[in-house]
Amino acid sequence: MTLVSIRHDPDPLAVRTRIAGGEEIAFGEPFVTDQERAAAGRETVAERSRALLEGNRRRAAERYAAAVPPDADEVIRVWYPRDAGALRSRLADAALAVWAEDDILHVLWQGEADEVQLGSGVQPPLWPVPGSDDLWEASLRIHRLAEAVISIMVLPRRAGEPRLGQPSVDHIVWRGPRAPTLLPAAESLVGAIEDHTIDSAALGAPRGLTVYRPPESGQPGPLPACIVADGQSVRMFARVFEPAILAGAVPAAVLVGVHSVFDPAAGWPDPRSREYVPGHDRRRFNAHLRFVVDEVIPWATRRLGVAARPWLVAGYSNGAAWSIAAAQRRPDLFTGVAAFSAGVVPGRITSAARTAGIRHYLAAGTLEPGFRRSTRQWAERLQRAGLPCRHHEWVGGHDNLWWEQELPAALGWLLAPT
Repeated sequence: MTLVSIRHDPDPLAVRTRIAGGEEIAFGEPFVTDQERAAAGRETVAERSRALLEGNRRRAAERYAAAVPPDADEVIRVWYPRDAGALRSRLADAALAVWAEDDILHVLWQGEADEVQLGSGVQPPLWPVPGSDDLWEASLRIHRLAEAVISIMVLPRRAGEPRLGQPSVDHIVWRGPRAPTLLPAAESLVGAIEDHTIDSAALGAPRGLTVYRPPESGQPGPLPACIVADGQSVRMFARVFEPAILAGAVPAAVLVGVHSVFDPAAGWPDPRSREYVPGHDRRRFNAHLRFVVDEVIPWATRRLGVAARPWLVAGYSNGAAWSIAAAQRRPDLFTGVAAFSAGVVPGRITSAARTAGIRHYLAAGTLEPGFRRSTRQWAERLQRAGLPCRHHEWVGGHDNLWWEQELPAALGWLLAPT
């Protein structure tokens, strides 16, 4: 999960500060630990965070007292002093509590850690509660909070642990009183999930695939298929996609998930970014694209019996960036793109893609500012060019839950007769 947009730092031990939601947040090269910084006699991220905390609290308290509205990013941090005992009572027997007061979302977590980060729908660090050694909190004023659906994931970290790749320990999905009704998710699937491995000549190594085959639909002829970036997530997508197929809301299609590689120990840019974002490593990006086009799709056409066309391509976050870039390079093959929360988009539309008239379904959350901005920019670029594009925004963040929800709508629109 991408917490922030990260670029390579020429000084990997440096600690820097960014502003998000009105808060000064310390950060550094994500694959360098604070232990490594301290061993080199450098300031650590934890030290900078502690130094910023008092000023952050003071400004957040001023914003709360003045009822300052959310900024352009739709969310702003607020704070006011509260009794640790009263907060603890909010937890009852749970470690995580989330509740709303008007347009303020409160998150409270109890646990042992040196730092705590939220992930998924909202992603600020949690602050330690004064007067307690195990309570952590965040209070966020959010525009249109009553319409929001937000996954809250707690990512605690001990000193010396990397800042990426940490597992979540607690998870809640919070829904506002006017939130939209979500599509149902299947407890078990009627269709089949299959795992395969291809020994790739382009990549010089084996790579995994996860395939979802829907139940018999009665559709004539071979089914259309969609390449899914971060293919391990096909299981996640199938839980919501299949009920939509069975309800007759979307056409049946085969999902062919191409696994990504994420290795926090590999340094930056990590292997997934090198394969998905053209600017990081052109050779690796091109090799991965050849693998999909020249090896995966011919294999799927033979083995799975899917239609030669249309082939769709879908992804989220960096996978959305890859999906857009792949279709720009191979508009002869990919007729439609489903891209959710795209962090990086091309600066221009290729002439071949413009001629092919590739259809795009684009979506992002109001609480993921950089991804929202990039996704909207690409939608506007396509619309100015007169290309078929549907653009949607949800009240939420960089969230698996929303990506699951968007896929049936995206594939339904992309496969609809033109």
